[in-house]
Amino acid sequence: METLLFQIGNGLIIGSVYVLIALGLNLIWSITDIADFAQGSYYVVAAYVSYYAVTMASFPFVLSLLLGMAVGAVMAYLSERFLYRRWQGQGRVQLLCAIALFFLIANVANALWTSKAKIFPDYWEGVIPGTGYSYERVVVLVVSAVLFLLMYFFIMKTRMGKAIRATSQDSGMAQVLGINISTVNSVVFLLGGALSGAAAVLVAPLYTVFPSMGDLPLLKALVVVILGGFGSVAGVLICGLGLGVIEALGAIYVSSAYQHGYAFFILLLVLMLKPKGLFGRV
Repeated sequence: METLLFQIGNGLIIGSVYVLIALGLNLIWSITDIADFAQGSYYVVAAYVSYYAVTMASFPFVLSLLLGMAVGAVMAYLSERFLYRRWQGQGRVQLLCAIALFFLIANVANALWTSKAKIFPDYWEGVIPGTGYSYERVVVLVVSAVLFLLMYFFIMKTRMGKAIRATSQDSGMAQVLGINISTVNSVVFLLGGALSGAAAVLVAPLYTVFPSMGDLPLLKALVVVILGGFGSVAGVLICGLGLGVIEALGAIYVSSAYQHGYAFFILLLVLMLKPKGLFGRV
């Protein structure tokens, strides 16, 4: 029973990272119709920038987290403003641009920082008594929850949040009502990039920083978006946490060799039964 509960906790921690990335992807995808694969590269750059900020400039972890979010947000904004917007309405070209940008930045990162993994310094050593969880792992869950709640409040309660929801439901009608679609697109890219940057910096101290570190989180986030359904914030939360728990339990009770395959098995199963996702709107 202790092992079961411990693995469920581990699953919730890694699942909260999936939720952060997937929430930004879901906003971007449901509003702009762009599957922004480049979020994986923003994730990588944010982690490296934060790593050097901590190791070379002696930034405290909180400041490095904010810096990583800023880096992700700026990169996402620049991509939308100067690349995706150029081919607005040409979905296939935008998708190819996103994929090209992902591989380009990954290769630049590899050339700049080499493929050797870098160890992010611990910022809070020790284990919470009686739990087995390190303080840093619990910080991931707590900060992810705070960011998710802030995003939910922003989307549901602010004027811009209402504009985002209106654009997600019917962009044509939203434009007729006076909503600036270009501004909405820029805002959702800023938010998406900031969330990806936050996820990268939160995870970096638990593992290592390397050029391809964004590959699996990006793929898992895409799975969460599709499972949860486009435009569903609740779907992202439930499916992201659920996927993390399934992976953690599967690694112990089935086989760790298939840990990264469970997500795609579940995706195929759900798509056969509910093509619009578990919580997707018709």
